[in-house]
Amino acid sequence: MKKTLASENVILKEMQLNGFVTLKGAMEKLKVSEATARRLFCRMEEKGYGIRSHGKINLPDSSYSFYRYETSEELYVKEKKLIAKEAVKVIKDGDTVFLDSGTTVCLFSMELSEAIKQKTLRDIKVFTNSYMIISILKDLSEVNLIGGTYRANRKDFCGYMTEKAIKDCHFNKCFLGADGFSENIGFTTTDYNSARICETAMNNSDNAIILMDSHKYKKAALVSFSKGDDISLVITDDKIPIDAPQYFLRKGVNLRIVNK
Repeated sequence: MKKTLASENVILKEMQLNGFVTLKGAMEKLKVSEATARRLFCRMEEKGYGIRSHGKINLPDSSYSFYRYETSEELYVKEKKLIAKEAVKVIKDGDTVFLDSGTTVCLFSMELSEAIKQKTLRDIKVFTNSYMIISILKDLSEVNLIGGTYRANRKDFCGYMTEKAIKDCHFNKCFLGADGFSENIGFTTTDYNSARICETAMNNSDNAIILMDSHKYKKAALVSFSKGDDISLVITDDKIPIDAPQYFLRKGVNLRIVNK
């Protein structure tokens, strides 16, 4: 079972990078026979991870619509860490913040924990629907878990209870990730539950901050949650397309680009 899950993660990572994996590519990557690779593709299609076609497996709709936390946390780690370090500079003593469950925001919570340990930040109140972030901050700050229906693929909670709890709160800042961004669609995520959580948090925050690595640009996940008008700040890395800053300027969105 562990070997099967590890193989699925390898293929999912390649699919998220390229949109598809060929049968030959899977055989070379995993060092398995063609029959084994075909069986793996069949299992992944049955689970909804991809769609098989002509000797390859594609992401559903080629739109980056499937999400698995374990796979995402291995992608673009250097860029995400730089973004996370920059994001801590936005926090002020006494802030009440909402943190969503994306992997970049989780790295941000690690940087936040270090700032709290070093006492460069004080009296921070955190609300989150992320199981991972709770485990990072629970002994360091006032942290509140927003419950609901647990999602194993995102390691978080969602649904009516989650949205209702967020709606009843007020945050100085919310920190959100995104699974894709394009000028026509805006910021996108893989499912309606995640989109509603982002929308609700933004509506109840003085400032909404997006933490997103450059590889998400000009890619669209399934559901749009913001065109950018309700975003205060976007923090990203220096590999963003050359025309991206102009879009945010037109929208009145502040943009911080971190360099390696």
